[in-house]
Amino acid sequence: MTRRAGGKMFRRVMATGILLVAGWSLATAVAAGDRHQLSPPTRSAPDSGGSAFDHGFTPADLHTLLQAGRPDGLLPNGNRVTLSLNEELQSQIIALFRRFDPLFGVFAAMEPDTGRVVALVGYRRGGESDPWLPLKAIYPAASLIKVITASAAIERGKVSPQDEFSYRGGIYGITRGGIHARDGRGIPKMTLEEAIARSANAVFGKVAVNHVGGPVLEEYLAKFGFDQKIPFDLPVETSRGTVPKDEYELARTGAGFGEVYVSPLHVAMIMSAIASGGAMPRPVLIDRIEDRDGMALFESSPVKWRDTVLPETANAVVRMMVKTVEMGTSHRTFGTPERTPLLHDMDVAGKTGSLSGWTPSVHFEWFAGVAPVGSPRLALSALVVNDNRWKIKGSYVGKEAFNSYFGYPSSLPPVYAKARGTRKWTRPARAAGKGEPTVKAKSKKGKKAAKARKRAPAKTAEKGAGKPLAVNSSTARAGG
Repeated sequence: MTRRAGGKMFRRVMATGILLVAGWSLATAVAAGDRHQLSPPTRSAPDSGGSAFDHGFTPADLHTLLQAGRPDGLLPNGNRVTLSLNEELQSQIIALFRRFDPLFGVFAAMEPDTGRVVALVGYRRGGESDPWLPLKAIYPAASLIKVITASAAIERGKVSPQDEFSYRGGIYGITRGGIHARDGRGIPKMTLEEAIARSANAVFGKVAVNHVGGPVLEEYLAKFGFDQKIPFDLPVETSRGTVPKDEYELARTGAGFGEVYVSPLHVAMIMSAIASGGAMPRPVLIDRIEDRDGMALFESSPVKWRDTVLPETANAVVRMMVKTVEMGTSHRTFGTPERTPLLHDMDVAGKTGSLSGWTPSVHFEWFAGVAPVGSPRLALSALVVNDNRWKIKGSYVGKEAFNSYFGYPSSLPPVYAKARGTRKWTRPARAAGKGEPTVKAKSKKGKKAAKARKRAPAKTAEKGAGKPLAVNSSTARAGG
């Protein structure tokens, strides 16, 4: 064989190999997309890149400070770096996660007016701190997207918080026929304000289709920073959202059952924008760098990253979210002003979201909120990823964060406040899309209640909590 012929043969082999690898990669990606499954978070940094640091400070140094929960540190060159972290809040959230030991616990909090990140916590069962977790956009947004759907409906769909919408078949189910169901005698109705408080999927499905539409929902996801690179001192994975053209799938997406994934840091930024009249701040973690003589080499300053919605829209949505705490899906956790001193002095706005995913299946429990409403000082997002060792939800983490930050006494989770002891979250046998995880207690009273449940239909584990629906696969479930 000549050298020229050998070269041709080599190029053919290489081309064939490249095509095989490309085909395998594409097939793998398509298969993963068809399964609609998420992978549990790895310990690696997000893949969105990062920027070089000046003054002898590196992202690795910043990661080390975060992992230790330290707000400041001395660099090898003698310079001192100060972070925007609130050390007490940071340590309180880490201690809370260690106390209840969920599978994963993720938390991010910031000042809405300055963008200063005051807490950034990632936790893995067993006590391990993982600061990358709040920066990963692998978590389903679930019902948190209702905040964006409501914003689009109010601003572009000419809908007001007090407008009523009829629904059929319960507030948590979405059917093709129900999307265009008309009003009639005996047909229940609900205002948009109540729908966001109770996380009513049936209402938001109708709103997404009849008052928002796919192109507008896609536009508002972009307004709130989806599919945009977030500027930050550490690399943040890009939140992403796919808006389908099919009417039924659009209804599901607008209600929280679609392919929308978000990082906890980004959720805190969205809450900041809603609380601040629509202006979303650029998040800041590095507050100041000084040389060994105390001279400032770097100081952060508040910067607006983007405008999201009009001030009147933002104000309407945040007032609606107060109802989540007052009478909606977070009411049982926060309680009344008589039980929760925090609520005596300020209005707290919030939104919950729950969804099942990954393999094996776990349950995501979100809470995103801001306080005080009208003069916001703290915006946060709390995510608890539970398996069969259910103990706490995101709402409880959010409540305790507000208590800690504003100097109020701590509290127990609802199930522990009612009866101390070990409780276990289990998934009862039931028809797909109906019911809610029940809470079993290892006490005599709990055993009697468990026997009674076997003889009666399944009930929701929490009043006002959204019932799960099947989403994407036969095992996935979701709710408010």
